[in-house]
Parts: sequence; structure tokens; C-alpha cells
Amino acid sequence: MVIYEANTGGFMRRFGILFFSLLVGLILVASAQSDDLIAARVISVTDGDNLTVIGSDNKQVLIRLHGLDCPELEQPFGENAKEFTSNMCFGKIIMYRMVGIDRFDRTIATVFLEDGKELNLEILKAGLAWHYERYSKRQDYVDSEEEARRAGIGLWADTKPTPPWEWRRERLKKQNAL
Repeated sequence: MVIYEANTGGFMRRFGILFFSLLVGLILVASAQSDDLIAARVISVTDGDNLTVIGSDNKQVLIRLHGLDCPELEQPFGENAKEFTSNMCFGKIIMYRMVGIDRFDRTIATVFLEDGKELNLEILKAGLAWHYERYSKRQDYVDSEEEARRAGIGLWADTKPTPPWEWRRERLKKQNAL
């Protein structure tokens, strides 16, 4: 009987240490995930995939939405993309997760709306952007673009929409030819 109690005590001690370690790990993971979300108010929408926010520190941050590319304003559906993005977030508090900084010093980010929806994904679902596969491999982005294409919504109502990266390249060629 004493042996059984000693074994139980050792088991309980090991189990307690394991449980405590697991609990501490979960707390650290949860805090790391919540700490990387930044709250800010959207004060400007430049186009469908670029916005300016102001944080609690009163500093403005230029955000480029991660993983998608909306038509430029001069392209068909460019104004539609800007209007959609504005309707979703202008003047509202959002949460964003920084992915990186681009060559134009913009914060690349995933943006979450007040209702918890992800703005990046909602734009793709509305058919107002291409999934930027070069920078994001997210399957839900691929699926959302494909679904919008099949449904023929947004820019996919056009028979042959020009991706913005091709449009920008052609515009640059024309400018350099002058």
C-alpha cells in the first residue's frame, strides 16, 4: 500500500508539472496571438487595397492589404473596389495583423473588421481583387477568388479583366516610351 501511494505521488507530481507546463504554454500562445493584433481607426481609403489608419498613439500607418491585388482606380472596377473597401471600414475601428513592410514603406497586413470578418477575404469574395499568389498561399483566398470567378461577380463579370500588375507594367512601358 505504501508503494502504491509513492507511485501515485510521483505520477501526480509528473502529471502536475506536465499540466502546469501545458497551461503556461497555452497562456503564452494566446497572449502572443492577441498581442500581434493592433487596433486602429481607418481614416482614409486610397483604393481597394490601401488604407490609412491611426492608432492609439496618434500615429498614422499606411496599410497595404496582404494577399490580394485590387484593380487600380483607372481600371475597370477600380472605383468599385475602393467603394467596397470604404463601405466596409472607413471611419471604423479595425484590428490588423502586420505581415511585413513593403518597398514603399507600407505595412502589409491582414485586417479584421468590427464584426470579426477579415476584410482581405471579403474583398476577394466580392470579386473585387485577384489573389496575389506570389505573396500568399492561403487556400481560402484561392477558393474565394475561384468562387467569385465562377459566379461572375465583381470584376469577374468582365470577359477578360486585366490583372493590375499587368496594367501597371503596360502603363510603365508607355510612360518610358514618351
